[in-house]
Amino acid sequence: MPPTVAQPRREQLLEAAAQLFSSRGFHAVGIDDIGAAAGISGPGVYRHFASKQALLESLCDRAMTRMLDGAEHITETAGDPHTALESLVDLHVAFAVSERALIGVWVREARSLSEDVRRSLRRRMRAYEQPWLQVLGDLREDLEPAEVAVVTGSTLAMLNGTAFTTPVVEPAAQARLLRRMALAALLARRAPARRG
Repeated sequence: MPPTVAQPRREQLLEAAAQLFSSRGFHAVGIDDIGAAAGISGPGVYRHFASKQALLESLCDRAMTRMLDGAEHITETAGDPHTALESLVDLHVAFAVSERALIGVWVREARSLSEDVRRSLRRRMRAYEQPWLQVLGDLREDLEPAEVAVVTGSTLAMLNGTAFTTPVVEPAAQARLLRRMALAALLARRAPARRG
């Protein structure tokens, strides 16, 4: 597909790299593969990215930036904790469903990044989780802060894991199911103790 105003060559390369890294793994993909998928020669990739590593860094940065910007917007505009939590879940579910390749690369290939880049991404991931912890802490007075962190991290991991499963329902139906599952996991109360 030739580049257009809506999708310049750099975007084509990022999309191609995301699909290839997600399906085959970072180390199994060469620059020539990425170029071919975007409709240019392998060496042509270097006009837009210095290396395959730079492509991976751009993909991981893109994923984290989208999520962090979305979470910050929610915390600035949501009126109450329950609405904020639903909005955070909707944000992550939409990302998991519509950006399967990107989230797959973000989760699985971060180990291929340099230590400095990984450290930066970890800091940004903690910043992304902060609104979740704050909102869920406000809603779950039955949990200690460490328990809130476990519930939050496990729910995010569940949503991220959808990048590695084959969808068997339409995206809209998948999003509805994931939303219900995430909210159920986040808001589930302890079962009452059995008597006798």
